[in-house]
Parts: sequence; C-alpha cells; structure tokens
Amino acid sequence: MTFFGLAAASDLQDAKKSQSSLERCKDLLFTVFGFPVGMFVVLLFWSIFAYDRELVYPATIDAFFPPWMNHAMHTFVFPILLVEILLQPHFYPKTKQAVTALSLVGVSYLSRIIWVFLSAGVWVYPLLKYFSGVGLVGFFIFNMATVTVLYVIGEKLNNKVW
Repeated sequence: MTFFGLAAASDLQDAKKSQSSLERCKDLLFTVFGFPVGMFVVLLFWSIFAYDRELVYPATIDAFFPPWMNHAMHTFVFPILLVEILLQPHFYPKTKQAVTALSLVGVSYLSRIIWVFLSAGVWVYPLLKYFSGVGLVGFFIFNMATVTVLYVIGEKLNNKVW
C-alpha cells in the first residue's frame, strides 16, 4: 500500500522532477521489495498449495477467508507486478545494496515468525512444523536465494523493456 501511495503522489508531481526523492523512494520500494517479495509469495504459496494446501492454507481457513480473498493475496499480485514493470520504468539500486536491504527485511520477518512460535508455540505457516532446526535454516536460505534471484529477474526485465 505504501508503494502505491508513493506512486500516486509521484505521478502527480511536476514531470521535470523525474528523479525526486519521492521517485527514488518509490523505485526502491518496488524494485527491492515489491517485485521480488511479491513474486516470491505468489510462486512459493502456489507451489506449496499445489503440493498440499494444508501446509500453507488449511481448508479450515475457508470459513473465515473466502477463495476470492485468497486469490487477492496470492494470485492477483502477479499481474499487478508485471503490469507495473511493463508500464513504468524503475531505477534499480546496486545489487549489493538491494540484497542488503532484502536481507534486513528478511531477517526481520523471520525473527517475527520465530518469535510467534516461541511465544505461542505455533508456527504461522503450518509447513514450518515439519522442518528440523537445520531444515528450517536451509529453507530460509533457499527462500532468501530465491528472492535475490527474483530481484535480478526484475532488474533484467526492467532493463529489457526500458
């Protein structure tokens, strides 16, 4: 939501201020977080869901969250991200800076997931209860590597289109 608010405010700015701090902030949010993390959520969620939905979105949730809400969170993100990258050029920061920012956000998110488990004794994502400690570390490293690859794909796609 923050990205789309910044995007709207940026679009309302004078066209001569194309590299304003608002524009750079918007690009940073989209390129480093919006595209790679959004694509990651879509790809990982539907891959696991196709294998065994109970691991990520148990059928009992359907009583509280109808299917359209599931698709709003885990499907509709994909075309929105593709349309954004095809219709609007974005400035990508250096890969090292982007990976550092992604890592900070990733570690913060994982810390929150682990904190919930340690506090409540339940994993936010049912899949995680099947991993050993080493398996969790491997899974988290795999996820970070995937998000990094998606960042690079987004940059290459942006450069190819623009």
